[in-house]
Amino acid sequence: MKEINILWFKKDLRIFDNEALCEAIKDNDILPIYVIELDIWRQNTHSNRQWQFCKESLIDLRNALAEIGQPLIIRTGNVINIFDEISSKFKIKGIYSHQETGDWLTYKRDQKVREWALSKNIIWKEFLQFSVFRGNLDRNNWSKKWQENSEKNLLKAPLRINSINFNIGEIPSDEIFTFKKETCPGRMQGGRKKGLARMQYFFSNKLDSYSKDISSPEKSFDSCTRLSPYISWGCISLKEIFKKANISKNNNSRMLKSRLTWHCHFIQKLESEPELEFREYHPFFKNIREKNNELLYSWSSGNTGFPFIDACMRSLNFNGWINFRMRAMLMSFASYNLWLPWQDSGSELANKFVDYEPGIHWNQCQMQSGTTSINTNRIYNPIKQGKDHDPQGKFIKKWIPELKDISLNFIHEPWLLSRFNQEEYELINYVRPIIDIPNSTKTAKKKIQEITKKDGYWDISKEIYLKHGSRKRLRNNINNKKIVSKKKEKQYELKLDF
Repeated sequence: MKEINILWFKKDLRIFDNEALCEAIKDNDILPIYVIELDIWRQNTHSNRQWQFCKESLIDLRNALAEIGQPLIIRTGNVINIFDEISSKFKIKGIYSHQETGDWLTYKRDQKVREWALSKNIIWKEFLQFSVFRGNLDRNNWSKKWQENSEKNLLKAPLRINSINFNIGEIPSDEIFTFKKETCPGRMQGGRKKGLARMQYFFSNKLDSYSKDISSPEKSFDSCTRLSPYISWGCISLKEIFKKANISKNNNSRMLKSRLTWHCHFIQKLESEPELEFREYHPFFKNIREKNNELLYSWSSGNTGFPFIDACMRSLNFNGWINFRMRAMLMSFASYNLWLPWQDSGSELANKFVDYEPGIHWNQCQMQSGTTSINTNRIYNPIKQGKDHDPQGKFIKKWIPELKDISLNFIHEPWLLSRFNQEEYELINYVRPIIDIPNSTKTAKKKIQEITKKDGYWDISKEIYLKHGSRKRLRNNINNKKIVSKKKEKQYELKLDF
């Protein structure tokens, strides 16, 4: 029986700078495989737009592997069952993959694969995808370890790998996923080639305007790197971007590199505590919000009656991407003003994001919902945000055709028009506000403040900070209670625009 190594692709869909690939080929022929796991894909955090991006990336990867000798094997089903199938035809010496920090299902799946491999005396070697570290971690040394890993040399793709006689399999039809029907015409196309083209475009043309346009939902669409889907699916490596930014002498490169650090910082939190996908950081915030499917649908479809909120949501629905500030605003509005459970609104947002990255996403959902206890609670006023970031109402009019003829005086608050003028502008077609902003904001603040006054609240907060808090700027504050205290000290705003 022929001895092989399995190269298990997950969210590292590239052959360049892929340590698992480089190590797997050292002592054996490899069987490169990607398994489409329907139980994972059928979660409510996943969507057709994500699958289309993944499928395009798989085609790109299959072609890249075929060019060096062995096309990508694709199977649909349970990973262990498929590995059993392979082991009936080959002697598996080792399994090589990247170390994945995914959602709860991938976490439990990896535990089962590890048990299976041990039972078969098969070595499973995992390699870093990002600067996210497993096992006992000293948070005080995390930044140093991140820097050291990011500065490692990029790994070249192999020139040749031997072909193995094994059915490569077909990519299944879209129907098996049972996704809800949707279109996402503006989404980015998957695959390494597309990612490299986007990276080259950004560094050649848009780095100068990066910091200036990063908060605008309209301008950021072109001025942000928009590399996040390619990072999330592993079409390009974080190190590639870091080294590209290092070469540039533009001041904005430093800003970009700081965001690459925050990217790993947040994923590290989920790696250290996988339950944060569904469990509040601070237990005092458990079950404080109530489900409301009607409000959730109005928010998710972009029909809240608040033009800037709705424009951002409709843009996201169309493109599968929106800048970080707007993501934060959408989540904050759902959590504070609509008082929806962050797990519900978080799942809705997750399946809209082509770049859904669980470690970043769920941490940000909790931050924007006030459940971490170690971050400043930010309740965004959607009217002010609209006036700040879309002062002429161009973005609103682009995504809400119902308001295309409204004057600038009323574009952010169309409900202020008289009934006569509303009929004249045909505003009857645009929904009235579903919530009162001042009252809902006041109520949310009061509820959060009441929780912070409970006995033991700040003791738990201190423990959370010691485990998850950033050490870069606030290392000494924990000792004098500037971070975890009853005083309202502002922390540094964390932005993750790419």
